[in-house]
Amino acid sequence: MKEELETFNSISGGKTSSYLAYYYPSDYNVFALVRIEAEYCRPKDESIIRYVEDKIGTDFIATAESDITLYTVRDLEQLLGKEIKWVTGDTFEQVIFKKKALPNLMMRFCTTEMKMKPIFEYCNKEIGNIVNMRIGFRYDEQERANYENTHMKAVVGKTDGGRNKWAEVYWRELSFPLIDDKITHYKVAQWAEKSGLIFPKDSNCVGCFWKHYQQLRKNWDNEPLKMRWFSEMEKKTKRRFKKEMSMESVKKIGLQPDFFFGTGVGCQAGFCMD
Repeated sequence: MKEELETFNSISGGKTSSYLAYYYPSDYNVFALVRIEAEYCRPKDESIIRYVEDKIGTDFIATAESDITLYTVRDLEQLLGKEIKWVTGDTFEQVIFKKKALPNLMMRFCTTEMKMKPIFEYCNKEIGNIVNMRIGFRYDEQERANYENTHMKAVVGKTDGGRNKWAEVYWRELSFPLIDDKITHYKVAQWAEKSGLIFPKDSNCVGCFWKHYQQLRKNWDNEPLKMRWFSEMEKKTKRRFKKEMSMESVKKIGLQPDFFFGTGVGCQAGFCMD
């Protein structure tokens, strides 16, 4: 008889992953926090800074996501009546320095380094077994589920010479309950409206390269300091997050009033989602 795996919900702080956590209770709920070192992006609310530091067990300056996400995940925990574990890895600056590059469509290492890796390390240390990970992809975005991402490269021991021995570790099975149950954006939005939670206008990192130029332009209005950070990273590295246009140039384009803002990202990793 096949052993039943413990269930695991990856939470982003957006509407869909919150819906998943609410209607599909799991053994573990985990939120991976993306940190940046920009003091000018530091939340003015000292109480939320203390809360985050207590959760992650290390210093917190700022996040590349909307600060609203911090409150959303905090309040979601109260709504669920069950702990949401917060994890975090290297800061975004540390990842950029280590990779000597900016993440983009050709090198999508940001999710691996700042979402997947800290969650994998938590699973490896605290659970010590393969988990059944629920991914919050909706029925109206089934194309995002057409992938297999169940292994993580990790140190599994030492060689005879004392060097780290690396291997691809199988650490999770994937399931997509919202697709299985044909849950669409409309139903998620209805629940979010009645949930009592306040959600960011646009979830995940505000300058994510997956996002449409119109969404990035809107984020210059809604999150100017965070977008300034993305622009400064491009200037410091002399590279771009999006090939066709710099973040500074995005600020100068016009807004399309008929564009459907706040739809999240198209990343297929299963950790950056609405």
